[in-house]
Amino acid sequence: MNSAAGRAPTSADVARLARVSRSTVSLVVNDVPNSRIAPSTRERVLAAVRELGYAPNVSARQLRAGTSRLVVMPLPELPLGPIIDATIEHLSDKLRADGLTLLVHGDRGTTGMAAARMWAELHPAAVLVTADRCTKSSVALLRRAGTEVLMISSGPTPWADTLEFDQGRIGAEAAAHLLAVGHRRLAAIIPAGPLEGLGRARAEGLENAARAAGARGEEITMEATHESAASAAATVRRPGGPTAVFTYNDEYGALLHRALNDQGATIPGDVALVGADNLAIATFLRPMLSSVALDPVEIADHLCVAVRSVLERPARTESVVAGVLATPFLVRRETS
Repeated sequence: MNSAAGRAPTSADVARLARVSRSTVSLVVNDVPNSRIAPSTRERVLAAVRELGYAPNVSARQLRAGTSRLVVMPLPELPLGPIIDATIEHLSDKLRADGLTLLVHGDRGTTGMAAARMWAELHPAAVLVTADRCTKSSVALLRRAGTEVLMISSGPTPWADTLEFDQGRIGAEAAAHLLAVGHRRLAAIIPAGPLEGLGRARAEGLENAARAAGARGEEITMEATHESAASAAATVRRPGGPTAVFTYNDEYGALLHRALNDQGATIPGDVALVGADNLAIATFLRPMLSSVALDPVEIADHLCVAVRSVLERPARTESVVAGVLATPFLVRRETS
């Protein structure tokens, strides 16, 4: 038995095929607890669902129930990489175990009220988003629509719940290691282009840590090209230049690693290097690149706990800091 050609199957179609009422279909499809549906009846309904290819209308279900189990996560402007990809995978699994569905929203650029209206149309229970996409007014709009907002921010925000993560901590972790092994002249690579802001935040973490230890920190701007890496390597190797470089991430680290080798520098004898993100490329280099890492499982754990906390609190009071997103740690290899 098929639904009419060109029409999506409905719960009425499932009910007719399974020879049950539409209310029984609803109880089975929504897995309503204590519904007292006989196992044989449940199996007939599920078999009809499979045969017809029926999918419940989630929006309609949410409107009837007055609740949503959808968590929207707009993609950040950062390029997708192994850390973000693994975090999304782990977070999706953890939220699913709590009866929530993670929806990754592909719009990376819309901000403020326009973004809030776009997300609110999905009727999510919560939006998990970086602070640069939100304003006080946009958060208020989402809350009026019944959606909680959890922002990832470098610090607490009085008008939104936040999960803190300061990119400067990555640079500071690199600096702590380099200072501990005796370096006093440090540098940080800042990527030219769209990643400059993120790179500058990481560089500031290194410079602040160096300054606190009475050491020197400087910034070197570099494009993701062999020519720019060669220029950066020459800057590093100038008389009185840095003896250790934090390379923003492992990809820029690989470029600088190659450029220093081409210019006859020894690593780590002449120049020590520390990357970030702990990508596979770090282990392909010789010597292998030390790297500041983040644990995607830890990030997903903290995100899930934070989402659960804002959804389960009995009433919204003042905004809270839901915790720290992740703690950077150093994976020491051969370049430092």
